[in-house]
Amino acid sequence: MAQFKKIYSEYKHRVYFFVRKYIQGDEDVEDVVQDIFVHVWKHMDRANDQSAIEAIIFKTSKQEVAHFYRKNKLVMVSSDQNEIPENEDEISDELYTEEQISKIESLLDKLPRKTKELFIQHKIENLSYSQLAKENNISKVAIGKHINKAISFLKINLP
Repeated sequence: MAQFKKIYSEYKHRVYFFVRKYIQGDEDVEDVVQDIFVHVWKHMDRANDQSAIEAIIFKTSKQEVAHFYRKNKLVMVSSDQNEIPENEDEISDELYTEEQISKIESLLDKLPRKTKELFIQHKIENLSYSQLAKENNISKVAIGKHINKAISFLKINLP
């Protein structure tokens, strides 16, 4: 019990602010933080040193934030859909953003298939050059060339 109290007092603020970056409501943040420390309590015996404890805490934090989003997906989607823009600027911003996304999608369709796939995997799915190189059996330099080709093409063709 003393070990858990020490861990809790040492990490409670860091975990709270980490979760707060991703979740807005105070009650929701507190619930997620509580779930994180319940998990830490259950698995505390697996940690044999300070770095292992920290790794467990922040891996659990990421998982609990993701779980929160999955669990509340329907509520979040419906509340966004019912949101009414307050003024004409917000409406035009939304239209501009949708227009830009459409332009980018149509430009990406003009790229070679492999370049498009690698660009999306790197920029949207956040896969590293190393991961992409392993998966596609090509060098990191080749991955970089594909990504740079896509970026250059987008820069030239977007206003």
